[in-house]
Amino acid sequence: MKRNIKIPIALFILLIGYVQQYTFAQVNKLMEAYECYQNRNMTCAKNKIDSVVIHPETKDEPGAWSIRGYVYYQYFKNYEYNLYNSNYRNEAIKSIKKSMELGPDAEMQQQNKQLLKALAESYYNQIKIYLYDSLNYDRCVDLYNNYKKMYQELEPSMNFRDKDIEFNLSVGGQFVSTVKQLLESGSEFSDNIFNQYTEVAKISFNKVLELDANNTAALKGLAIAYYNQGAKLIKEMSFDTPIEQIEQIQENANKYFKQSLPYMLKAYENKPNDDKIIEGLAGIYYALHENEKFIEFNKKLEKLKNQK
Repeated sequence: MKRNIKIPIALFILLIGYVQQYTFAQVNKLMEAYECYQNRNMTCAKNKIDSVVIHPETKDEPGAWSIRGYVYYQYFKNYEYNLYNSNYRNEAIKSIKKSMELGPDAEMQQQNKQLLKALAESYYNQIKIYLYDSLNYDRCVDLYNNYKKMYQELEPSMNFRDKDIEFNLSVGGQFVSTVKQLLESGSEFSDNIFNQYTEVAKISFNKVLELDANNTAALKGLAIAYYNQGAKLIKEMSFDTPIEQIEQIQENANKYFKQSLPYMLKAYENKPNDDKIIEGLAGIYYALHENEKFIEFNKKLEKLKNQK
């Protein structure tokens, strides 16, 4: 079980104030919910606080809803932290927003915002599950959009440029490297998977370049995506391929290699001592049968390796 996050002391002080306002039974339930939470008895805390927020006397108290948000957030962390659409997370968000609507004091507002930020971050943290474990692009985008939407509500002036770049580089890099690994391993995979993964990589890297036209990682990634398309066509040729088709296949492959070249050259301008970029250029020139350029960059690669 994951460690409990502490309910802020401000909420505990709020509970004491209820003694003068409500019946003993409701105050007692609220205090018991708090104590259950602090003792890590989440079932008890959930049952008690669910009863408090529907009771006529306490249903409009921001502190009660705030405590419910903490309880459900802990449930989410304990049992559904990796779940794409967690009911516990949804209830935690709903509870904290309800608390904010009911006009809490400044200190409670700040505590509520901190918990909402933690809930927003949980969406971002889940991206790695659906990116690295299952390559589910649609869910990655949904999770990222949920993260941004929540943060924008809390910090309307927040600039997401760097985060957008980080997200799209991660997505593009994972998809393009997966395609590269499949090609190099000789594994069988469908054209549909290849095209889908390659398109996701291209979309992601182009989104980065819209924000940062000289981003080296995105330039290199796009170059590899186009190179992979050409390499796949060449790889699929066999001894049985009719001669009349070979020339057309090579021509189509060269179109992809030529599309790859300017992106890798621009990446090279940015980082002329990056061995992966130099190796990439050598590979592209080799595929295009530009032997002088291939030899030039192969020598640069050897020189760089010898210097290390």
